[in-house]
Amino acid sequence: MRVITLLAALALLAERTTAQSAGGDAAVSYTRAVTVPLNAVLLYDKALDAWNWTFGREPGARLQVTDRNAGVLEGSARLNYRSAQLSLREETMGTVQYRIVLHVRAGECRVTVSELVHTGNRFTPRGGIHLGQLVRGESPPKRVRGTGGGNAKRIYAEVKSAADARIGSLLQAFEARLRASAEP
Repeated sequence: MRVITLLAALALLAERTTAQSAGGDAAVSYTRAVTVPLNAVLLYDKALDAWNWTFGREPGARLQVTDRNAGVLEGSARLNYRSAQLSLREETMGTVQYRIVLHVRAGECRVTVSELVHTGNRFTPRGGIHLGQLVRGESPPKRVRGTGGGNAKRIYAEVKSAADARIGSLLQAFEARLRASAEP
């Protein structure tokens, strides 16, 4: 009898976990394809220049991979975040680290921004409130230590909104810079 109860409980837990992961557990990412009438080598050089003027000026920006032959640029940067809410302002103040990958081929540059991870301010007396990886759902994927569910959802929505606005403007600026530099 205990074995049957245990198996039923495990089946119910597996069903619940599958339903949750099918919902909002997909990581937030941004992809944009820019078409420019240039060959791969020239477009790579223009993409590197556009990187330096956009993502390269962000806090902590670094290029880790620059492979001209393969047409790949990989880097990371962060955006600094401070909550507009009065409660828990210092604990949530921190960064959202993200990864940028550029794939360049003849006539097209594909930009992917992914792996957005929020880290709160570690130097506050109570420690930081870390939201972790940003996902598409309305609430953080894990329980946030140091805050209640309602505040966690509000702060999470605010972090996602700030990241969306900043990365959206960077992608737009990157595309504009790339297109303008390719004009004769």
